[in-house]
Amino acid sequence: MTPSPDLKKLPGWRMPRSAPGALAGCSLIVPTYRRPREVAALLEQLAELPDPPEEAVVVDGTPGSEVEQTAARFASGRGLAFDLIYVRAPQGLTRQRNAGIDVSSGRYVFFLDDDALPFPGYFSEMRRAFEADPAAGGLGGAIVNQIDRPLNRRWRIRLALGLVPRVEPGTYHPSGTSTPRGLLKPFSGVRRVDVLPGCAFAFRRQVLEKHRFSEFFAGYAQGEDLEMSLRVGRDWKLLSCGDARVIHKTAPGGRPSSFAKGRMEVRNRFFIWKRHSGAAVLVDRARFWTDLLFLFAMDLAWFCLRPWKPGVLAHGCGVLSAIAGCLFAPPRYEEPPARRHYQACFSR
Repeated sequence: MTPSPDLKKLPGWRMPRSAPGALAGCSLIVPTYRRPREVAALLEQLAELPDPPEEAVVVDGTPGSEVEQTAARFASGRGLAFDLIYVRAPQGLTRQRNAGIDVSSGRYVFFLDDDALPFPGYFSEMRRAFEADPAAGGLGGAIVNQIDRPLNRRWRIRLALGLVPRVEPGTYHPSGTSTPRGLLKPFSGVRRVDVLPGCAFAFRRQVLEKHRFSEFFAGYAQGEDLEMSLRVGRDWKLLSCGDARVIHKTAPGGRPSSFAKGRMEVRNRFFIWKRHSGAAVLVDRARFWTDLLFLFAMDLAWFCLRPWKPGVLAHGCGVLSAIAGCLFAPPRYEEPPARRHYQACFSR
């Protein structure tokens, strides 16, 4: 990867490890925004694990200092088995992840959402899977509280009407759909997938020398994990690791308005579909557009039944706005070559 001559310096600090037990060659990146409590819970969990990564990088996009103070209080006076790194980076999930890639050094780079909690064995099972298969470029964890779960009403209707195909969870269909993780049954070992879960996944460092998270997904991103998975999957094998267990609690803070979320869901989904579904046939294209219109109709119907919940209508308006935008002014973005953009500037 060609280094940039004008690397952006990220202020932060590093607390070196002072206890044994960390997994060599493993780096964890935790992007966060306005979630100090979740960061504290995740760091406490890492401290209790018998197999933590040798470095954990908290990449903070929060305007204030609350997250930094939380991380500093956690590290104060502790004998940690891992290096704790804090950096302040430009806001936006993809930017923060890319900044974490530049700041970290491990040959296996893990990503966890700040509201995810790994079980003991999570990092060691993932590293074992990487070392067992040199062709594996990316691995996804088993999100135990989101698998083998009943589907919500919207998904049941979409499947019953044939608006989305019944494919194996983790498979991306040319109609622009992947089946919910709730349909996945617990398993041991690894299985081949097209899509890795953004809240808990990892890549080899070699993968990240060529691929970075797309800057198309600015701000609060949705679908950036799907797009990255499909892009990396062209060159590498992607696997889901059933023994690397993690809980994702889905914190409510730091999320966009209902209208912005609805608009983003459609716009990002369209962008990914156009980029990665070159083999889509007529029935796939019909499914894609019909499904979007159905989602708008569901929001409208739900609002009519519960008019005291205007957020549903706002979400539907965002969906409809994005459909019109994708038809008349479709989003486009040319992916630049991967390169280093950031450098940590530690104060201690």
